[in-house]
Amino acid sequence: MLLETIVLSSESSCIPSEIGECLIFISFMKLRVLNAATVVTKDSWEKSILKSDTPVLVEFHASWCGPCKMVHRVIDELAGEYQGRIQCFVLNADNDSDIAEDYDIKAVPVVLLFKNGEKQETVVGTMPKEFYAAAIERVLKP
Repeated sequence: MLLETIVLSSESSCIPSEIGECLIFISFMKLRVLNAATVVTKDSWEKSILKSDTPVLVEFHASWCGPCKMVHRVIDELAGEYQGRIQCFVLNADNDSDIAEDYDIKAVPVVLLFKNGEKQETVVGTMPKEFYAAAIERVLKP
């Protein structure tokens, strides 16, 4: 999905001027549609993660995990901000426990960053957006 802006609705209001005329003021509320993280499973892991030509971020999560939902929102934002430079994925650690075990994931949320199929960075737990962005920037360096 491409980054785009969609106008949801508009409001207009009358602002009285000094000479008694009404100036029309129109404001638009906007919704940005971000390039959100994509679901990856054990079936697509090798192609999407290990054989990717671009660096990859993978968020390991579980449906019952509250902190994972917070991290997921941040990862979706970063997916839009780094579109074209990094690919972002989410993997349900309960559904694909074999992959989680391969990377020694003991708890969620965990974010792994890969470059050329090799794990480069690990972020455990819920961190500020800047923390994830700094890890991405380190992976993007030549």
